[in-house]
Amino acid sequence: MLRAFAREVGLHSGFSIELDHTTILSAAVDEMIASATADNQLKNWLITYAKSNIEEEKSWNLKDAIISLAEELFKEKFKILSFEEQSKLEDKIFLLEYIKKIRLISHSFEKELIAFGGRASEIISEFELTDDLFYRKGQGIPSFVKSMFSGNMKGPNSYVREIMNDPPRWSTGNPAPQLKTAIGSGLYETLRDAIKFYDKNIIAYNSALSVLSNIYALGILSDVLHNVHLITTSENSFLLSDSSEVLNLITREDQSPFIYEKVGNRYENFMIDEFQDTSMIQWNNFKPLIENSMAEGYDNLVVGDVKQSIYRWRNSDWRILGKVLASMADNDRIFSKPLTTNWRSRSNIIKFNNSLFTIIPDQLDQALSGDQLTESFKRIYSEAIQEDPCKKAGGFVRLEFVANNKEQKWQEIVLDRLPGIIESVQDKGYKASDIGIIVRDGKEGGLVLNTLINQNNIYPEKIGKYNFNAVSNDSLLLSNSPVIIFIVSVITVVNDPQDYISRAIMLRFFLMATGVGEAENISLQSDKLIEGSRAYFPHGYNDFLDLIRQMPLFEATESIIKFFRLGDYSWNVPFLNTFQDYIISFAGSKNADIQTFLDWWEESGKKKSVVLPGNQDAIRILTIHKSKGLEFKVVILPFLSWNLDHMATKQPVLWVKPDSPPFNDLGIVPVKYSKDLTNTIFADCYREEKYSVFLDNINLLYVALTRAKDVLYGFSVDNPRSENTIAGVLKSAINSTPEFDDGNGNEFHLNSHYSDENKVFEYGEIPENKSETTDKKDLISSSYFVSQTMESLKLKLHGENYFSSESQTIRKKINYGKVMHEVFEGINTPSDIPNAVRKIVLEGKLSEVESDDIKRRVNEMIKIPQVADWFMHDNIVLTEAGILLQSGATRRPDRVIFKMGKTTIIDFKFGEENSHYSEQVNQYRDLLLDMGYKDIEAYIWYIDKNKIVSA
Repeated sequence: MLRAFAREVGLHSGFSIELDHTTILSAAVDEMIASATADNQLKNWLITYAKSNIEEEKSWNLKDAIISLAEELFKEKFKILSFEEQSKLEDKIFLLEYIKKIRLISHSFEKELIAFGGRASEIISEFELTDDLFYRKGQGIPSFVKSMFSGNMKGPNSYVREIMNDPPRWSTGNPAPQLKTAIGSGLYETLRDAIKFYDKNIIAYNSALSVLSNIYALGILSDVLHNVHLITTSENSFLLSDSSEVLNLITREDQSPFIYEKVGNRYENFMIDEFQDTSMIQWNNFKPLIENSMAEGYDNLVVGDVKQSIYRWRNSDWRILGKVLASMADNDRIFSKPLTTNWRSRSNIIKFNNSLFTIIPDQLDQALSGDQLTESFKRIYSEAIQEDPCKKAGGFVRLEFVANNKEQKWQEIVLDRLPGIIESVQDKGYKASDIGIIVRDGKEGGLVLNTLINQNNIYPEKIGKYNFNAVSNDSLLLSNSPVIIFIVSVITVVNDPQDYISRAIMLRFFLMATGVGEAENISLQSDKLIEGSRAYFPHGYNDFLDLIRQMPLFEATESIIKFFRLGDYSWNVPFLNTFQDYIISFAGSKNADIQTFLDWWEESGKKKSVVLPGNQDAIRILTIHKSKGLEFKVVILPFLSWNLDHMATKQPVLWVKPDSPPFNDLGIVPVKYSKDLTNTIFADCYREEKYSVFLDNINLLYVALTRAKDVLYGFSVDNPRSENTIAGVLKSAINSTPEFDDGNGNEFHLNSHYSDENKVFEYGEIPENKSETTDKKDLISSSYFVSQTMESLKLKLHGENYFSSESQTIRKKINYGKVMHEVFEGINTPSDIPNAVRKIVLEGKLSEVESDDIKRRVNEMIKIPQVADWFMHDNIVLTEAGILLQSGATRRPDRVIFKMGKTTIIDFKFGEENSHYSEQVNQYRDLLLDMGYKDIEAYIWYIDKNKIVSA
């Protein structure tokens, strides 16, 4: 659809779609910071931003902070801003005035409280009052006065507020005489006014602090966005993350027929799956098409489940399905039909989940009753009860609550038990591919993967009986493969031969990629590294590194694979195949020089992974997000312990619209999600986000527990650090007493299957699994085939010769002269000859057979005594350097040499002598004289005749 609207978007034909904006964003921030040297307004803004960070004891690294906030540019909360709101963000003068107003609020508050603290401190000192004289001693009024006077904006606690009661409480008993005197001499009035001032202004003060924490980075977002657009325009690319917004801007005022006309296709029916993951902009794009279809009498289908909405961080909005469409259902044109039958799981698993997700929503509603919930959890989960079709009886559920202690963390205990569980289910006939281990994030997946790998190493005698082979996204990352790390390190060394760290990585990972067991014991001392590597690398590897320096990227990597025989080892093959696919894709869409590739690798490439076929008999390790829509006969959930709320280290940015002055002057501001927002004008936004993240994390639990068909294992911590964790929610639900009726008159109590002594919930038995045999044979490639690019077919496009009517002999002479000119252009000294000739070969202008003859002839030509002086190491040489004339035209001498105050001009010729050549060289001499050069000699060198003519 986007290609149909390419003209309206401003794209040229052949544009590419950029799936990952990370690299472009990083480059845009670099460009923005670099442009500050020529933009004083931007430079001053960046300096102010840096100073602000230092004052607030934040990191001085501006780029990381800017990138972190700039990620918001790609979220819908920013994209739906009005033109007026976005234009204000671009106006730095307006922003500075806005900051001044907000900072005045915080400074005035702090200044006034410090003044209150100063007056109170003077009275306390004047009457020599000690902490013992006050109620709760140092914890009460003395602490409050000290915090005010020191500028620490700590509010008055309940002990301090006792003086506001009737009668006021100043001390535990009757106040001491000097305290009474101080109270009457102004201490009471000062503290009373301070408390009233604090209570009246603290919300505005906290709001100001919340706004100021991100406001400087906000002012830079428009510059970053401008650079993002410049980069994508120059590369003729388009960010996939912008597609929904652009289509929305194009189509929002138009009718459906126009959209169909542009796309070239007409659709009568629409079916949208996983609708709970739809964003508001996406829905606005779909809506006119669906409405048009319905108006023409056609049926449409939207399928989704609010309980499985777990992609809010990708702009999905469950409210579209849970509220917008639900309110539109009229049972006339729009019907809502719940699918309540569970065809996936066995009866015991259905019964367990039905009971659990009847209890949990009710408990959450009670726990968050004071937060003015956006929507009742109980209503959202009102359709969680699934009917059992009674097709598959039995099933097994086991949840263990593991104690966390100083001797061993609970996660380590779970990892120790994991192999035993896998053995027990395989004893029941389940294959490794029947098992899915579902984790919260990649870090947990890595722990599980290492455990299973070690199991094969520690107990090799079990390999025949049990299958611990496992695959995960982390295990298949290219950056985790020794052979890919080796190739990238080789390319890095080619780019910078003095990079000894990369040389060390080369040696270590070459040995690992080729299965040499002593890789970890090899000395990597820098002074011995190059010489020591000769014992392990193939003969001539240093010459090989020089050779590939001039090669195109894909050919260079193919040559590395061939020279080091990396494709001979079967374990490298999938990684090499995938890596070369990405290299081809990279070279086709970007400037494929080595440095650009290395930058891309650091930003995006190392995150790529191998996609293996799904028929492998291996345990799958995957995150909950990746598991949605999948099913496994056996599901193991090793770490049911994540937070319900945002972690303190990963608090998101909330885009809020203030409704009170002067905060609403900007219209929209970013504030960091934090509990501190409860005492600001953004409290409602905080509560809404808190509700949403709680729902996200309960939905994650729902998705994880509903993947199992036959067997469900789960582990959680027995003593969670907070009730606001999945561990706390599970423990509370398992121990609750509510009864659940399975619909057939059978009551089910979760706590009746829980042993408080063993901390284990267990229900049912592991069913026997009858494995199906198959005669299917897989084709497995045990080696990587390297294409012989230099010997393969080349396409030679010398366009200027295609329509020439000259004879073949004349064309050969012309091409010979052009090739030789290009060779000499790349030569400063005789050592440059091989690389200069190689470059012409790689460009397809010279064959491998001809290259040796050209190198020989050039070497002979520059051995002539006078010519040899022109190729000395101490010459300063310019080849084909343009001289700009006043008319705008340019002149390019073949070679200009500067040495000891003397200038020498040489023009190479490969044909017959011609007097016109002397005029040309004399013109070069006159131009250099006009430029201020004095001692100038000029020569014409007829190379093939071995003749030098002085001009």
